[in-house]
Amino acid sequence: MNTNLEEFSYLWNSPESDWALLQFNASPSEKEPRYLIVNTKTKHALLVSDDTLYQHLKETMLEKRVRIVSGL
Repeated sequence: MNTNLEEFSYLWNSPESDWALLQFNASPSEKEPRYLIVNTKTKHALLVSDDTLYQHLKETMLEKRVRIVSGL
């Protein structure tokens, strides 16, 4: 991965950030939650075409204890 995660640090570095992880389950049988990176103010999702980068971003946001929401 050539992209530096720090380019996305605005997702977790601002204490009053509007960015969060939207938790959802695709089916009732799923045990592990899935997350979508969303802006709670604009109600837009962050779309990243690189799946590996997107996974690293979500993992970093979880490590940094970014807010998790269940609805917008």
